[in-house]
Amino acid sequence: MDTRELLTFVTMCQTLNYQRAADRLQYAPSTLFKHVRHLEGELGEALFLRDRHGMRLSEAGMRFLPYAERMLAEYRAAMGQVEQSAELSIGGCELNISNALLPMLTAFAKAHPKIGVRYVTMPNADVPQMVREGKVDVGFYYSARPEGLDGVQCLRLFREQAVLMARPDSPLAGKKRLSYEDLSEYAFVFPHDTCCLAKGFTRELERRGVRLREHLYLGSELLVLSTLAERPSFTLAPQSAARRLEQSEGLCRLPLDEPPVLAWETLLLGVRAASPAARALADFSVQHAQAAPGAPREPVG
Repeated sequence: MDTRELLTFVTMCQTLNYQRAADRLQYAPSTLFKHVRHLEGELGEALFLRDRHGMRLSEAGMRFLPYAERMLAEYRAAMGQVEQSAELSIGGCELNISNALLPMLTAFAKAHPKIGVRYVTMPNADVPQMVREGKVDVGFYYSARPEGLDGVQCLRLFREQAVLMARPDSPLAGKKRLSYEDLSEYAFVFPHDTCCLAKGFTRELERRGVRLREHLYLGSELLVLSTLAERPSFTLAPQSAARRLEQSEGLCRLPLDEPPVLAWETLLLGVRAASPAARALADFSVQHAQAAPGAPREPVG
């Protein structure tokens, strides 16, 4: 048994419902079912029973519950001790690490001052492979679809929309309402063409038959920002990053009156997922996603 299975069992004892437990833990109900079945296989007894009134703890489950709670408490206490010398490498693209997730990562660093954090920025499309190969402990990844990825555990945090942004002196910024067709005379600038946000946006342009003046994929956020200042152009940003880009970079949101491009904010856990520091970040990220104020987001569930 491992701590995830113990946490599943204790949460199931509290909810007596797979879907409610899945919403709380951010796992699929089928994953929780596997956790329970594996525990029952190790213990050789059923932990839960079903009848016409619903789910309830078996006698074996009631006997095991205090042991499971004690093992979890001891694990968390041990994790606190390990944090004295723990290090954690976090991978993600610039839009994610430096903008969208910056408030959450800053709060995590304050809550866990004994964990040394190293940030590794890369194109969004490279994050799964970096996690899969163990080159970073965890990765934050924008995904167009909620399906899982081979070789990594996907912890979906929330889904949000992307917004168009430009300099306040851009002709586009003076419009009250914009359609895709209104963008045809301008350049779209973005760090990487492999990002699901850029792919979703350009795919919709193609579907509508809209041709932009040019697409520029510049490799870094810094070059995107300097290009926005030099020519009539616009970029795309996750909604959670928009406020920071307005305040720190002087950009403004464009009033695009079209269905939004959506993406999942997903935490990827790979071969180093069992480390106390990685689990601490995973737990913190789930709690932050559920409680974060501000831009409207669609939570998992």
